[in-house]
Amino acid sequence: MRLKKSVMVGSILTWTLAVIGVVLIEAFGLAGPVAPQGDVAGVETHLVQKLEQATAKTLGSAALLLIQNDEIVAAHSFGVANAETQAPVILDRTIYQLASVSKVVTAWGVMRLVEEGSLALDEPVLSYLTRWQFPVSNEYREQVTVRQLLSHTAGLDDRLGYLGFLPGEEIQTLEESLTLTQDPAAGSPRGVNVVREPGTVWDYSGGGYTLLQLLIEEVTGQTFADYMAEAVLQPLGMLGASFDWDAIASAGRAADLATSFDRQLNPTPHRRFTATAAASLYATPQDMAQFVRAYAGTNPVLSPATLAQMLLPQPGGSQDWGLGTVLYVPNGAGGYVVGHGGRNLPGLTHTVRVNPATGNGVVLMVSGNLGLANQLGHDWTYWETGRLTIKARIRRFRQRLLPASVVIVFGAIAIVLLSVLRNLKIV
Repeated sequence: MRLKKSVMVGSILTWTLAVIGVVLIEAFGLAGPVAPQGDVAGVETHLVQKLEQATAKTLGSAALLLIQNDEIVAAHSFGVANAETQAPVILDRTIYQLASVSKVVTAWGVMRLVEEGSLALDEPVLSYLTRWQFPVSNEYREQVTVRQLLSHTAGLDDRLGYLGFLPGEEIQTLEESLTLTQDPAAGSPRGVNVVREPGTVWDYSGGGYTLLQLLIEEVTGQTFADYMAEAVLQPLGMLGASFDWDAIASAGRAADLATSFDRQLNPTPHRRFTATAAASLYATPQDMAQFVRAYAGTNPVLSPATLAQMLLPQPGGSQDWGLGTVLYVPNGAGGYVVGHGGRNLPGLTHTVRVNPATGNGVVLMVSGNLGLANQLGHDWTYWETGRLTIKARIRRFRQRLLPASVVIVFGAIAIVLLSVLRNLKIV
């Protein structure tokens, strides 16, 4: 009897492993891109269909731009940009708060200073700082470099995403935020500290970019927003973009701000940020298309050598991070599809991706759905390169777990019933 029971258990285990194996093969190996490589109309159709389907149920507003060979070849808008006026998304006018996509633009500003000789990538940052410094108790405080802050390898443990401040709430200064951040998106208020040897471990740090924001102000003697406008945004033709909400509002453009819808598509108040370098660039979809085009086209901000340096895996990192830039997958030309994603709670989420070798890219801005922009960004990346990102592989596997579990359960029931019938000598 025990032998028969062990055979039954072994059969169920074999069946479970077989189903999981099939799911792994199908998720990671068999399914192809959403359209054949080079078929721009095909990938455009896929992305538009997904956004239209979401607009009816789980999407407040969205914008999609496709860049091919350094030219915008498709532009689409979805939903309602402004909940109060019911205005539609206008691609060269509607302003989205870009969450962590802000970091990749900030990185261009930092590297402009490096290129000019005002900053050194591998010198300790403390030598540049007078308004704030790491606590004296931080053992490795004098080792942190600009390179490490850009690549999230500075030994910081804040892991900060920022929630921002509601209307009427006092906005912290940069120094106050670095000392004890009062608007963390998760967890309790905390400061920015060096807790391990820099250059040894990758650990995402919004606080590191807030420190870079302060560093830019210290080195240039300008506000961060003014420097970024002069050094990066205006030269790239991002004329609707700004890190300064007050400047946007005073120019009469406040009504152009895309409403931040929550996941139930309720409008939420506009939040203000101290950590604008990490979380609060305002830009139109057209502005971000200009940014994408600068990777492969005319670039008045950074030299080709500097840009190429930014797009290499950095020491101590996880091999998918450059200098302020995510390295999504190899592009088959010795480089990577690069860019950045971001989300500001409750429902803003965006992704910007580009293949510098081809000049092809995608801009996706979404309000009211925290997952869709990243998912569609992975779909575009797979179409562009034929390679799945790690996150896309995991997503595909998770999507298949529920039906696979059902198959496993029914198979196990069938095995048990067959075993019982055999014991009864019915079969």
